[in-house]
Amino acid sequence: MLRNEFRVDVLVPAADDPILGTPACEVSDCVHSSRYGGLCSAHLRRWNLEDRPGRRAWVASADPTVMGHRPLQPCQVIGCGYGQHRYRLCYRHSRDWDKAGRPTVDQWTPTLASMTSVCALPGCSLWAELDGGWCRSHHARWRQRGRPPAAEFIAYCTSYGEDQFDFGPLPPQLRLEIQYAIQCRVDANRTRTTPRSIKPLLDHLAGSASVSLLDHSVQDWLARLPAAASTTSPRAFLGFAIDCLLDVRDGTGWDSEYPRDVWLLRRLGVAAGHGARLDFTPVQPRWLRELAKRWCRWRISCGIGLGQLRKDLIAIVRLSRLTPGLAASMGPAALDRAALESYLAQLAVAVPHAKTRSSDISSVTGLLRAVRQHRWARLPAEAELYPSDHPRRAEASAPRAIPEFVMNQLESADNLARLTDPRIRLLVEILIRTGLRIGDATRLGLDCLIRDHQGAVYLHYRNHKMRRDAMVPIDDELTAKIEAQQIHARKRFPDTSVLLPRGHANPDGRFPIHTGTFDMRLKRWMADIAVIDEFGCPVKVTPHQFRHTYATRLINNDVPQEVVRRLLDHTSHTMTARYARLADTTIREQWERAQKINIRGEPVDTSTDGPLADAAWMKQNLSRAKMALPNGYCGLPMQKSCPHANACLTCPLFVTTAEFLPQHHQQLAATRALVTRAETDGHVRLAEMNRAVETNLLTIISTLEHDPSCRCGHTPSGGTCCGGGTSDAF
Repeated sequence: MLRNEFRVDVLVPAADDPILGTPACEVSDCVHSSRYGGLCSAHLRRWNLEDRPGRRAWVASADPTVMGHRPLQPCQVIGCGYGQHRYRLCYRHSRDWDKAGRPTVDQWTPTLASMTSVCALPGCSLWAELDGGWCRSHHARWRQRGRPPAAEFIAYCTSYGEDQFDFGPLPPQLRLEIQYAIQCRVDANRTRTTPRSIKPLLDHLAGSASVSLLDHSVQDWLARLPAAASTTSPRAFLGFAIDCLLDVRDGTGWDSEYPRDVWLLRRLGVAAGHGARLDFTPVQPRWLRELAKRWCRWRISCGIGLGQLRKDLIAIVRLSRLTPGLAASMGPAALDRAALESYLAQLAVAVPHAKTRSSDISSVTGLLRAVRQHRWARLPAEAELYPSDHPRRAEASAPRAIPEFVMNQLESADNLARLTDPRIRLLVEILIRTGLRIGDATRLGLDCLIRDHQGAVYLHYRNHKMRRDAMVPIDDELTAKIEAQQIHARKRFPDTSVLLPRGHANPDGRFPIHTGTFDMRLKRWMADIAVIDEFGCPVKVTPHQFRHTYATRLINNDVPQEVVRRLLDHTSHTMTARYARLADTTIREQWERAQKINIRGEPVDTSTDGPLADAAWMKQNLSRAKMALPNGYCGLPMQKSCPHANACLTCPLFVTTAEFLPQHHQQLAATRALVTRAETDGHVRLAEMNRAVETNLLTIISTLEHDPSCRCGHTPSGGTCCGGGTSDAF
């Protein structure tokens, strides 16, 4: 179980190890790892002694050799290969020189010894002496280390000054446990664990009287830690190590975990955090707890998400707590219709929110149905919940679109530039321009851009809520920003498969940025740029509101509802239809801004306030849809019949605006021609009727062409007014 690479007294991780390693010192060829500001402790000391010159230039010219790794100097006697002892001479020559009375160099002729074997330490070229096969200096160091085996001593010398895990002082059992925990950290490939980060913990364990981490509970261990070992890294590693040992002792998989009342999901292979669990202990009585466990196991096998499982478990806990007498019952026979009705009554008091209460009832219904379907227990025939048991829920509120006043602040280039993390800035723009859910946006794949045969770009994503792939078109500007992020992600994590990898606990870049991280950064950014509403009050925005805003903008720009549904990847038209209500607000504002006149050229007040505002606007909207005229609108309520037939220009309920000027001019020319023809043919009555139409047309045209209150920005000479000759001005 414990691999040989970790079964050593001293473990020296490579500097580039993503979990255990520490980055190398910035000084080229320095064998030490960095400690402070990119420098090892030795070079940091030298840099401080030189009054901290420019870092880049100093690093380029600094001497890389450090204590313990400098070459040992040979004896000054030419031809002697022994190491220096004193007077810059080896031991033998220093003794001979003393005996000779320490003459000058030119008066002393030393005798040379024959060459022996070279020191056994790789890289040392001095001659070996004494009995260990080392040079004199390395022999002294070897004795100080307790005369270890040659391989162990060589490993110690080559790694001298490096960050390393020293397991030697630990008791044998405790040593194996710590080594196994470090192996598990490496295999998990998540959290960085450097030797320096847990050294205070190892020192404390070496000095304790315990022989195993399982001698005490996690809480007891944490309470005993000294201040140096009470920081985040040692505490987290201690808890992780004990969890790993408990997994070995207690076993993993369904056979060992199912009988327990607290399931550790990592032991079941469920993708969740290291400490994620399902706790069934609050479910009483025991028979209900066993049914709940069996139901949850079945739902896990069906692929139900952890979030829904937790909601289901909370619902079952409420069932056991709120049903009178259920906790003391002896079997499922106590769960009859009368008990369920009591539960519903208690639930209505304990959970006033209708949506939450309905979710609980759905979960309990699912449990009862599964028990019957799989025959896990014999429930009473009347133990059933019905659709009518669900609370009546109020009409769904309108989508919470962000007001444009606020969006102008959020979309400001200057404000976006204050998001220093390019991943967060890109996420904000993706949410604004595509309407993705935050959980889908954070988990975008690295190769998320797709082009069709015409070169149009689409953003490919996984709709995790519906469990299917989807695409949404994007513009060239957003495409360029995503491509830049792809380059950045590949440069930092060559093997990553996600567009937005998280920056910590992610050595190989396989984990995307967490939604909680984005939410925290979004709040911090909005506070930094001081986003306010029209009244100067601070504004709170949630990531999902960008989706509501995206849909609302589409609807207000006359994008068909079916297209909006496809862009949002909705399954139901009902969900998309919620946004259509907001379009009426925009159209209503335009209707009220445009000047409306009747056949006498008098302005018509169509604005309505108070409780009838929505009803009045709906009437106007229906009139446009079902009683639109080629040159205006009918103001008569739909329920009434028109006494004027098709002579709308003589109808007092006729309403028009400047957008219909081209039609009015055409009808005026046709009316004048009709009057001339009627007079020529002697049709006096027909001529009189059309003269009234001509008079009304002249009044309308004169009023619309000369009234300065027209706000469309066009002039009659331009041929269009208030909508460019279309009926889309409203």
